[in-house]
Order: sequence, then structure tokens, then C-alpha cells
Amino acid sequence: MKNVNKFFIALFSIIILSSCSQNNFIEQGTPLSKDKVSSIVEGSTTESQIISLFGEPVSKKVINSDEVQWTYKYIRKSSTSHLIIGETQSNTISGTLEVIISKGVVTWYNYDENHEQKRW
Repeated sequence: MKNVNKFFIALFSIIILSSCSQNNFIEQGTPLSKDKVSSIVEGSTTESQIISLFGEPVSKKVINSDEVQWTYKYIRKSSTSHLIIGETQSNTISGTLEVIISKGVVTWYNYDENHEQKRW
């Protein structure tokens, strides 16, 4: 009987301690992925295909009478705070896709993705 009581006390303690953490999640922008970006073919992919893949861009900048630059940005940040042990961990994934379109066709693109993890 004493072992059963110890088991339930230990189980109860684990449940209480595990509930002493806080999770946060923030996501902004159009999710970008290397798989989607790799489907872009310079000189072939059209403006409408880019819109169907990524939606409307965050910004459109006119370069000249024939070219426009579209920019997509994405950020996903999650963090966990453990109140009992006093540790916080955050993970951030951010991406930027820049596309130059000339006469309705992609002529150039660049994709940067960054992963960052912090603990304190």
C-alpha cells in the first residue's frame, strides 16, 4: 500500500511540475518552403503561378517599365518557458523570397532562410 501511495504522489508531482511551463507561437506572412521555392524556374514560371504558390507579396517595387520586384516574408517563432527550472527556449525560422518579374515571367529570384535557437 505504501508503494502505491508513493507512486501516486510521484505521478501527481510530475503532472503538477509539467504544467508549470508556457508555450507561445507566432506566425506571420506566407509560409515559404524550399520545396515550393525550388519549383520556380527562371524564364518559365509565370506571375500567376507565383501568386498561386505564395499568394500576394508583401511588397511590389517597380524597377523599370518592364520589371517589378515582389517580396515575400515569413517568420515563425515559438518559445517555451519552464517556470520551475527557470529556462526559456525560443526557436525562430524566417524567410525572404525576392522575385523579379518581367512581362509576366520570372527572370530572377532569391530565397534566404534562417533558423535560430536560443536558450537562457
